[in-house]
Parts: sequence; structure tokens; C-alpha cells
Amino acid sequence: MRMKRITHRRQAGFSLVELGVVMAIVGVIGILTWRWVASTREPLQRPAIVGQLAEAQAAVEGFVLARHRLPCAAADTNGNENCGNATAVHFPWRTLGLSSRFGQLHYGVNRGGVGLDLAALPPASVSPDLNIDFSPAIPVLALSTDATVNTAAAGVTAAITAATSRRAQVNGLDWCRTLRRFAAQPTAAGVLEAGNLTASIPVAFVLVHPGINNIFEGSNVAGGVGGWRFDFPGRPQAFDYDDIAVAMGPGDLSARIGCAARLGGMQAAGQGAYTAYDNARVVQEYWSLRVFDIEQAESAVSGAESGVALAAVNMALAVGSAALAVASASNTEGITIFGIALAAANVVIAAVEVGLAAADLVAAQQALQDSIEKEAAVRAYVVHLYETFTRSLNAAVLLDQKGLNP
Repeated sequence: MRMKRITHRRQAGFSLVELGVVMAIVGVIGILTWRWVASTREPLQRPAIVGQLAEAQAAVEGFVLARHRLPCAAADTNGNENCGNATAVHFPWRTLGLSSRFGQLHYGVNRGGVGLDLAALPPASVSPDLNIDFSPAIPVLALSTDATVNTAAAGVTAAITAATSRRAQVNGLDWCRTLRRFAAQPTAAGVLEAGNLTASIPVAFVLVHPGINNIFEGSNVAGGVGGWRFDFPGRPQAFDYDDIAVAMGPGDLSARIGCAARLGGMQAAGQGAYTAYDNARVVQEYWSLRVFDIEQAESAVSGAESGVALAAVNMALAVGSAALAVASASNTEGITIFGIALAAANVVIAAVEVGLAAADLVAAQQALQDSIEKEAAVRAYVVHLYETFTRSLNAAVLLDQKGLNP
């Protein structure tokens, strides 16, 4: 019986050792497995993080198209933008219509610099008529009763009215003007910068993900060294920094939103309208001279016609005088050849005067016809300029109405 008890105790002790060995092996395998999983998690999660940042960036840029400004940051993770808090750093996922999983992101937008607040509704500084008073082009109506001219001028009036009504309308193009001012003054006091105590860059907005460890590091730590809120977006990953950020400078954002192309297109159309207007003002002066020239030519024709009539009367008188001279020669013995020659000379002179008067009349009539043709050509050119003005200004209005929308 004694031997049996000893054997039983030895068997129990051996089982505990085996259990310890097994647990040690399991622990080692667990550590190796955890390290393997940890090493394989990063390449699997980084694409997801990058994709999330890209989706957030698209939402921010889409907000500009809809609201003509960048969204403000949220004061906390509830996702509602708070434009009254200029130091807020949370992503406004609820305002942008995204899910709460975006609540882990931090977000900053430039609110500083006089007139450079990208999260504020911009002033109506962009207009299709370039804020130019085109009304002096209208008096051309007084120069003609031509229906074509009047129709073209009516189109000008309608285009001016439509363009003027856009001066107080705010859209994305006005925000683009603010963005351009920011690009021209990137170092203005109070603008948003990303970086650290030694270097920084101005940014329009920035998005930051805390990385795999879900902890903000570097300059992304709230209340960190120097008061920085956002680190360099391209900062290399390291053992003490795995945040991933996306930032947009004013130039890059302008290109992505399409500010330059949209503003340039509208400004070009507006400048085209102004060029046509400026040409029309010059041509109108020339047109008034052409109208005056017709009046002068008509007066010249009337004068020439009077000259022909007077020359014809003189011719009749000269012929009558010659006839009297011949008749007197046959009845009067004292008449001389000199009298007859003088009468004949008067007839010749009168005939020359009639010829010259007739030539003057033909020249005056031709001059009148030339003046009429020149006035018609100028009038046609005025119509062309008015139509060009109307098309250009209407195109500018359409581009202004479209704004940044596709």
C-alpha cells in the first residue's frame, strides 16, 4: 500500500511539469503569433487609412461645390462643424454626411489672415460684367431706325441686365477669389500652417489619421510643443510616429477644385464682351460721321441739281441771245460780226457750264452712293459688335451661374 501511494504522487508531480512545459510552449507560440499578426496588420490597414483620408478629402472638396466655402472643424467628436471655434481640430463628419468611423480624424482649415478665411462665405467679388458700366453703348439706337440694329441693341440691353443682376450673387467663383488671395499671401499672420518649431508650410486644410496605434503623435498632439496642431503631411513613419496626413496648399486645392479654369473662362468671356463694347464705342463715333457724311452728300447732290438747273437756264438765255443777235443781223445794217461772235461765245460758255454742272451732279450722286454704302458697312459692323458683346456677356453669365459645378 505504501509503494502505491508513492507511485501515485510521482505521477501527479510529473503531470504538473508537463502542464508547465505545455503552457510555456503555448506562450511562446502566442508571442510569435502576436508579433506575426502585428507585422502583417500594417500593410493591411494602411490602404484602408489612405482610402478613408481620400474619402474625407473628397467630401471636404464636395462641400465647397455645394456651400461655396470649406467646412469648419468640429469642436468634438460629434461631427458637427463649429465655425465659432477657430482652434477646433475634429473632423466634421456629420456635417459632411459621413459615418461616425470618420470621427477619429483630425481636421484643420485656414481661418486666419484678413480676408483669407476659407471657411467663411466669401464676399460677392466676382461678376460676369467685371463690374463695368456698359450703359454708354446704348445711345447708338438714336442713329438708326434699322430693325436689325435695334434688335442687336435690345440683346445688349438684356445681356447687361442679366450680368448686372449677378453682381450680388455668391458662388464658388467668389470663394476661388479668396483662395487666390490666400495663395498670394501664404505667410500672412494667422494662416494655418503644418510643421514644427523648425519649419512649416501654409495649408488650406489638413486631414490627419492617428495611424495604426490610434494615437496622435508629433505636432499632431493637441497642446504639443510650440502650440502646433498639425505635423508635416509627408513626415516619414518611424517607431515614434505613425500618423498619416493629407494636406492641401492653396495652389493644389485651386487646381483640384478647378478655380483657375473656371475663373479664367468667365474672365475671358467678360473681357471679350468688354473688348466688343470698347470697339463699339469707337465705331459708333465713326458711324455718326458716316451718317453726317450722308447728310452732307445729300446736300451736295441738291446743290449740284440746282447748279444743273441754273446752267440750263443760262444756256437757254445764251441761246436766246444768239438767236436775237442773228435776227438783228438780218434786219440791221449796222450789226457787226463781233456781236454774233459774242452771242455764240455765250452759248458755248453756257453749254460748258451745263456740262460741268452735270458732271458735278454725277460726282455728288456717286459720293452720296459711296456714303450710303460706307454707312451700311459700318452699321453692319456695329450689329456684329453688338452681337459679339451679347454672346460674350451671356457666356460669362452662364459660367458665373455654373460656378464650380461640373
